[in-house]
Amino acid sequence: MSKRAVSRPLRNDPAVRELLALMREHNTPGQEEFLAVLREVGRMEQQLSSAVEELAAMRKELTQVRDGPVKRTLTKVIHGLERGVSALTEHLNALKLSIADSCKQALTAVRERGASALTHISQFLHIRSALEAVSWASDFAMAQCEKSMVHLRELTDTYREAGRHLKNAGRVMVGLEPLMESGGPGRLIRTMESLCEKEKGVYAFIKQRTDRASAALSRLEQAAQRQPSIRDTMRELNKKIDREQAERPAPAVEREGREPDGR
Repeated sequence: MSKRAVSRPLRNDPAVRELLALMREHNTPGQEEFLAVLREVGRMEQQLSSAVEELAAMRKELTQVRDGPVKRTLTKVIHGLERGVSALTEHLNALKLSIADSCKQALTAVRERGASALTHISQFLHIRSALEAVSWASDFAMAQCEKSMVHLRELTDTYREAGRHLKNAGRVMVGLEPLMESGGPGRLIRTMESLCEKEKGVYAFIKQRTDRASAALSRLEQAAQRQPSIRDTMRELNKKIDREQAERPAPAVEREGREPDGR
């Protein structure tokens, strides 16, 4: 897995910050929905950063374990988890880049056409496919967790059975009855099982957030559809002017000269 964690937080991107400031300044419709998308992405970033840190700590701890079947299996588990985190990191960074680029395009439109371009901000946010990719990567990462947990259960069974045989050999040597039940798994295996459960919860959380971000994006698109375009606004304004002119009484025509006053 790449050692690079999730890049700079999206809310700190200059284009994102500038566009948000403009939307607040002009009270742009849909700004709450856009903020909701950014909040959900921010929560994904926090959770993924936590998952990356947990995996790094576990890998470091694993380096202290002596070589053997347990270490080899746990290393395999770590590799599986890292594949899931790597895919998710890649797609989340792609989503963030897509949002930042969309904000740059919107700012360019504002400079060219004025603040009215903010009304249709959703036209620049082509991020739905990137959101879907993050959702897919979350599913992939959860599947990697499931595979890792299967490996750990197999290792646990082997570890416990081997421990029971060793204990029974010692009991037989001193004339005691052998044990029918084996002991529990080692501390490191239990720690890895706990990590798998935690990572799986992180990925489920991220998938949920992609659904919420997608819903907020849909609301943003609907808000833009409710706003008339500049062309429609001008057309309605012209119609209103025509109606007012048609309803206005014609001005009286003044006669040339004056009527005699009779004197």
